[in-house]
Amino acid sequence: MKTSLFVLAVIAATGMSSLPSYADEMPMSTTQAHSHEAIVGTGTVVSENKSAGSVTLQHKSIPAIGWGAMTMEFKVKDKMLLDKVKKGDKVQFTLLQQGKDYVITNIK
Repeated sequence: MKTSLFVLAVIAATGMSSLPSYADEMPMSTTQAHSHEAIVGTGTVVSENKSAGSVTLQHKSIPAIGWGAMTMEFKVKDKMLLDKVKKGDKVQFTLLQQGKDYVITNIK
């Protein structure tokens, strides 16, 4: 009985290692595909928090990452970017993914 289990385990292990890997053929998710690409969006400044280094934007849809229009808070890469904007400004901004978050690297 032990020999049979051992033989089955060996067959299973070698059989699994010979299966082709399809990971390279599968499309990447949106967030993976854009993890190092800059994404451009447009919107309106709802508020800015210079001490926290963040800005809340009511942005239009961003098809590059599959987002619909919404209002959300973003961290900024450099707090000095917030010197350029105030509540009510129409802006164009650039996002870069950092981990699970998107950070604004440019705003004008």
